[in-house]
Amino acid sequence: MTDPYGSGPHNPPSDSGGFPRPYQSSYGGGIYPGYQPGQQYQQYPQYQPVVPGYPGGHPPNNGMAIASMVLSLAAIPLSCAWGFGLVPAILGVVFGHVAKKQMRRDGSYGDGMATAGLVVGYCLIGLMAAGVVLLVIGLSLPLMSAGSM
Repeated sequence: MTDPYGSGPHNPPSDSGGFPRPYQSSYGGGIYPGYQPGQQYQQYPQYQPVVPGYPGGHPPNNGMAIASMVLSLAAIPLSCAWGFGLVPAILGVVFGHVAKKQMRRDGSYGDGMATAGLVVGYCLIGLMAAGVVLLVIGLSLPLMSAGSM
C-alpha cells in the first residue's frame, strides 16, 4: 500500500500500518511540543489558601451557628405538634444572635447558617404568635355571640 500523502520534511514515511502518525515537531521531541521522552514533569507546590492566624486553612465553622440553624429547622415540624416548636425556634434565634457576635469577634465561618437560623426562627415565632391570636379570636367569637342574645 502506498502512502497517499507522500514523503516530505513534515510527513516522514510511516511504519504505522497506514494510520497517520501523531503530531511530531520538526525540532525533535515527542508527541507534545516542548516535551522530550524520558523528561520528568516539574512538580509545582500545591496552593494552600492561608488565613492569617490560622495555619493550614480557614477557621472552623461556628458551633453556635450550626446549632441555630439545626434548632430552627427542627422547630418547623415540631410547630405543627401543638406549638412544641416554640422552644427550639426561640433557642435558634438566641443561638443565632450569639453566633453572629462570636463571628464578629473571632472571624470564624458560619454567617449564612446563623442568618438562616435567625430568619427561620423569627418566621416561626411570628407564625405561631399569629396562630395563637387567631385561636383566641376563634374561641371568643361563640362566647361573644352567645352573650349578645
